[in-house]
Amino acid sequence: MVTGRKLGFTIDLGKLHNVSLGQGQEAVAEVAMEMAAKEGHWVILQNIHLVARWLGSLEKLLERCCEGSHQDYRVFISAEPAPTPQEHIIPQGILENAIKITNEPPTGMHANLHAALDNFDQVQECVY
Repeated sequence: MVTGRKLGFTIDLGKLHNVSLGQGQEAVAEVAMEMAAKEGHWVILQNIHLVARWLGSLEKLLERCCEGSHQDYRVFISAEPAPTPQEHIIPQGILENAIKITNEPPTGMHANLHAALDNFDQVQECVY
């Protein structure tokens, strides 16, 4: 997070909390979010799709932490997309209140071929 570093939000400075969810990390995330809301830190919650049972609690915690939170408080969330719309697990409240950014692979054969070739620096050095 280059922007975070420029603004002083780094793990080294104690202003950025990175929690990879799964295997009982929900309590760690809750503590980080509550502290960050008070002190104006940033929190990254990775892989929320792995903690489906906890997502209702996360939604309530986000609502609670936002009320009267420090103006610099931010929460960044990452999740893998559901395989089908029927398997969608992220609560509607979280989705409605979030700024969403997607990272999707290019569509079509031509775009996929260009994306694959862009990974090889040697292609530019080839003599045709």
